[in-house]
Amino acid sequence: MRDFTNQRFVEEHSANPFLEDLFVDHPTQLPGVARIHHAVFSQILESVESLLQRGDSGRIPAGLGRLFLLTAPEAGYGKSHLVARLRDHLGAIASTLFLPFDRSRPVAWPVALSSTLRQFTTLTRNRHLSVTLLEEFSRYFLSRLVLDCLESGMLKPRECPESASRVKAEFVTLFGPDSDSKILSWLDKRADDLTRHSDPEFSRRLGMGQRELAFWTRVFVDLNLREHGTLDRLRGLSNGEARERLLQLLRIATYHRPVMLVADGLDGFHHSDTAGMEIAEILNGIREKVPRTVSLVCVNDDVWSSVFANRLPGAWLDRLNAETVPLRPIGPEAATDLVRLRLRHTRLSESAAAKFAQRLGDDHLWIDAQTRLTPRTVLRQASDLWRREAKALLAQPVVQDDYEDLDEEPLAHLTDKAAFFAELQREGESAAPRPPAEEMTPPLPSAATAPGPFISSHAPARDRSVDSEPHNDRFQADPEPIREVDLTGIDSIINDIRGTGKTVMSETQEQRFGAEPPQQAQEPVASPSHDAAFPPPQVPHPVREPARETEAPSFGEFTPQMGGNAFPGTSHATTAPAPSPRTTAPLTRAALEQMLAQRERELLAGPALALDLERFGRFVRTVGATHAALSQQEERHPSSRTVCLRWSVRSHSVLTGFESPRNIYFWNNLLQQSLASNRQEKIAAFSHDTEPFEPSLFASFGFSPAVIRGRVDIIEMKDRELAMIYAADSILRDFERSADAEKIAQLITLHLDPLWRRIIQPL
Repeated sequence: MRDFTNQRFVEEHSANPFLEDLFVDHPTQLPGVARIHHAVFSQILESVESLLQRGDSGRIPAGLGRLFLLTAPEAGYGKSHLVARLRDHLGAIASTLFLPFDRSRPVAWPVALSSTLRQFTTLTRNRHLSVTLLEEFSRYFLSRLVLDCLESGMLKPRECPESASRVKAEFVTLFGPDSDSKILSWLDKRADDLTRHSDPEFSRRLGMGQRELAFWTRVFVDLNLREHGTLDRLRGLSNGEARERLLQLLRIATYHRPVMLVADGLDGFHHSDTAGMEIAEILNGIREKVPRTVSLVCVNDDVWSSVFANRLPGAWLDRLNAETVPLRPIGPEAATDLVRLRLRHTRLSESAAAKFAQRLGDDHLWIDAQTRLTPRTVLRQASDLWRREAKALLAQPVVQDDYEDLDEEPLAHLTDKAAFFAELQREGESAAPRPPAEEMTPPLPSAATAPGPFISSHAPARDRSVDSEPHNDRFQADPEPIREVDLTGIDSIINDIRGTGKTVMSETQEQRFGAEPPQQAQEPVASPSHDAAFPPPQVPHPVREPARETEAPSFGEFTPQMGGNAFPGTSHATTAPAPSPRTTAPLTRAALEQMLAQRERELLAGPALALDLERFGRFVRTVGATHAALSQQEERHPSSRTVCLRWSVRSHSVLTGFESPRNIYFWNNLLQQSLASNRQEKIAAFSHDTEPFEPSLFASFGFSPAVIRGRVDIIEMKDRELAMIYAADSILRDFERSADAEKIAQLITLHLDPLWRRIIQPL
């Protein structure tokens, strides 16, 4: 029975993942392999983002659209996959339409208009708002008409049922049929007057006259108020009429956001006498009349030669190939990523998938300079190897280290991390040089020190009578109590991140920065074995000064963290200078806390601090990658100059951006993609007096305050938080090439734990 079950399991999971050597436009295939045609991907993406910036003023800029000729020597270079990646990456920041060029229908303007309307009425911006693209930009058009009349003075504010601010911020829901507002029915009655007396500049921006403006106003009012039969007036048009209506519709659509048009699958027109002229006429017409568009023409060299190059007049040909982007063969690294991406749909572990890809590269000499690799070639090679080796690979024991398991269980290795911190503590103790017995100074009297704000427990005090006995056993001090201190704090932190803890940065500010000093506790007499790293000063009778016993440096509400004595057993621990990064002695956590406190004091006493988002993002990305309880992924979104971080923890994820709030297109796109996803996640943004982040920036794209509050978490940063972060960043960079680099990163992670918990706190 067991053999039968194992055989059935192997058969169910032995399907060849490489059989589909043609790209299948399915969510599981996206976002695809980033290394494949990365330069071309970036070039086209930048062209779309430049259209966003050109539309910042609310006007359609003059000029031409962009047209890229995407060529490949032969089939299988990944043109369709590249287009799908671009569409997926752009998300809601730019609409993507596919032009209806295939042998099943004529290449004509009425067909293009009908196909464009069908895509606009079926595609949605996101599943949260449940509005089609046509509904969205039609409501934006109506809102701009009302706002233009208000700004020009033709319409008095008291005559409009809604305020200008609400019309601008909530146009998506305000002009909907289910809205509680009367503005749509009011506009239905006043549409003719508004279009007749509107500012002529508004019509010129849209590239149409007053009659065309009145036509589209009536179409859009009927579409959102009555819905049925609204688009019938756009059917049955002649070729010339359809051309004008399609260009007007695209200018209105791009008034809201850019459009990427794709002409792909042209192989059926091979050796056609007329298709090249008809396709070029539509593409050039759109490019000349709709400036905020980017068109992609995807062809292989044989189709380009037979359909376009040898059959178009020179002027049209020159317009089509002005920006030619040829696709090149891919490299071994991209080929390996492609194979491993497909193997994630099987039961093979990541290590087994890596061996499979290595075997494939060795067999087919991928690293050879003469080898030309294309995505389809790699998939077919992998398919052959899978057919030969699948049974042997699947018969091996399953190792649970695959990608899906890591994604679903980001906290799987917490125990190992705790053991790592314990090992760090043991190394710090064992590496300390022990001086000869005759040179050792007697233990100093115990001193009271304030516990650090992030340390959850302290080592139990030992019996003084035992410590005072002069026998050699006390020099072999059991390091277990000190190890328990660090591990107890780590366990508390891990429990908080797992969900059992409740401490976050905003809740601990009073305790850390404004609360009364905690009750001072007796510190145990330190063993000379622990003093060896930092020898105490040789004084006959060390006496603690009363003023220093309770004094702690303070700057406003900020009290630097003192996580214990850096010089155990000495009376001047709190004022000793921070150890230099060049010291050869083992660095302890207490010494690091001293260094951090010193840096924080210097920063707060210096020039006014400002939120440097680039530096802040680099630091969070570096330290977050080593955090024990977080699964961190780096993502790049449109209009972003830096990467975003996605942290997966517990049952939700956090998407953190480090862009300026002035980059409204980036933040709106981030919110749109978050709403369109099925994840339970929030967007974390940082705000400071020097770089304030206002939730109102999302309103320009039609998001209601309830949606913003439910998805966006704005973390307010004060000078004291910035000082802590910048101090930790400077020390991390000082030690980045030292032997203590990894240990420093882990200790800084503990030091700033309230920040991590504040970021991942669910809304």
